[in-house]
Amino acid sequence: MKIRNFVMLIKASAASRKLSTGLYILFMAVSAILILLSVSIIFPLGSNIENKINNHVYNREISVSYSSNTDEEYIESDLSRIKSIEHVTDVYLSPADLDANELTGVLADTYCLSYLHSGYVPNITSGRSFDEDESNAALVPEIIKDFNSADNKFYEISGEDLIGKTLEFSYGTENICKVTVVGAYSTADPIFEKNEIIIPRNDLIKYNDDAAENVTSYESGISDDIYYLVSVDSYKNVDAVAEEMSEFCQVDSDLSINLDTGSYNVALILLFAILVVFVIMVITGLYMFLQNSVKNRTNELALYRSLGYKTKHLFTIIFTEYLFFGLLAIAVGTAVAAVLNCLLVNPYLDTLIGNTLMEMTVTVSPLEIVCIVLRFIILLCVVCRHAVKRSEKTDLTVLLRER
Repeated sequence: MKIRNFVMLIKASAASRKLSTGLYILFMAVSAILILLSVSIIFPLGSNIENKINNHVYNREISVSYSSNTDEEYIESDLSRIKSIEHVTDVYLSPADLDANELTGVLADTYCLSYLHSGYVPNITSGRSFDEDESNAALVPEIIKDFNSADNKFYEISGEDLIGKTLEFSYGTENICKVTVVGAYSTADPIFEKNEIIIPRNDLIKYNDDAAENVTSYESGISDDIYYLVSVDSYKNVDAVAEEMSEFCQVDSDLSINLDTGSYNVALILLFAILVVFVIMVITGLYMFLQNSVKNRTNELALYRSLGYKTKHLFTIIFTEYLFFGLLAIAVGTAVAAVLNCLLVNPYLDTLIGNTLMEMTVTVSPLEIVCIVLRFIILLCVVCRHAVKRSEKTDLTVLLRER
């Protein structure tokens, strides 16, 4: 079949069925828009829940404690055995947080000197983070709500404004430390529950030792117990590691993030279920639409056969026609979905979960577009092939009946 005749046939076919072609393009465009919007939200949301909530550092750590009079060799033996367990990535001493007061007058409230858990990377909003081998460095919240008891008011202080300044804190009874602010971190993560000044872990261990020398543990609020944290590579392996550890040491209750992870997981499962149902409905609807549309072209296919066109020619004609308009509709739907993401979806998500642990921006991924196109082509091949096969059984006298 000549290319020129082939193109003319497709144009004539589309021109004779303007309403059907228009409905087909509209259906494909709307389906592409809805699927792309759904997928562009659900998959990033699933990734956020899996990586930022389920696999949060608090959900993959196990706490182990020893009394202060426990023999050091016994502790070292336990720690060595723990480190040899599969999926354990780190074992480290966990110092207690210290309440401290700032002495230079920059901050008026009581603050908590804390540290970063192993493997945890804070969201730095300005400045930089510190290396654990640094000393006298500190991170402050991006926005500090500082309570001044003198006038009984809260004052908002920008953490960025404190970068480069040296703060002086008193802790315990006679202990003083000086730290230089190197960066400000986002407090969106619920791991931060107080006005925490984050310092290197080794510095905090030293300050704990200094505080313990001057006062009793009861007066300082520091426990006599020695705590170690065991980092596991994934939250999925925490139970198995804890069970193995319990055979030779006392395992404390697991740490957990201050967030209802169960609700997020249930919501994600429901969203995935809704997406699957929706995709099935779209595929079924497209299949029925294409099948009925091709079925209504019985006379046209019979005419082509009467003119000597073979099955492969008929398949090429209707497949190319639906493919062209289908791809055109998908392109339009992709453009509309991208615009809706920018103008509606992302602003709404920013209002809903902005400045939280779940902060995210959705976009239309090229992979999503490719998947939609491939599924469409496969479905179109099936329908067109089935329709052409059925046309082989069409009695050509159907053309005379119309007369």
